[in-house]
Amino acid sequence: MNSAPSVVIVMGAAVWEGGRASNAMRRRVEGALSSTQGLQDALFLVSRGVGKYPPSEASIMAKLLQDSNVPTERILLDEEATDTLESVRNCTRILRTLPKFGDVIVCSDTYHIPRCRWLFKLYGISTLPGKVASGRSQNKASRWLYYQLREWVAVPWDTLMAILSPLRP
Repeated sequence: MNSAPSVVIVMGAAVWEGGRASNAMRRRVEGALSSTQGLQDALFLVSRGVGKYPPSEASIMAKLLQDSNVPTERILLDEEATDTLESVRNCTRILRTLPKFGDVIVCSDTYHIPRCRWLFKLYGISTLPGKVASGRSQNKASRWLYYQLREWVAVPWDTLMAILSPLRP
């Protein structure tokens, strides 16, 4: 039996005015909680700094987890990242400081998980997709199409950036 805890990484999503969690953020945190069903002592690593509205996305996600009875000591924060690639880099650095860890599960929106997992793979971290509900019904078709197209551009760009600027401790 693997005694190392699984780590569930929750990628940031918008904080609305007044420090309220966006629907996407709530979906991602709920997915993270669902992804830990049956896992004992899983750690949660929430990532993202301050976006359009304070406070940091990571701090709001941590609060949502605490409100769902996740002990504070099982929540790790990256409050510095400003984009997906930086989140992956920062989370990779944090993972490497842990004495050991089991499975790494990535929670984000369904269109975003493949890019996140690919970037973690580039940095030597094998991941599993989290159980996050699709946000398609909460978005207009044009917005959802925008998210899909953004990923098409972001995957090759982030891949190039990851190759050109290797991870430093």
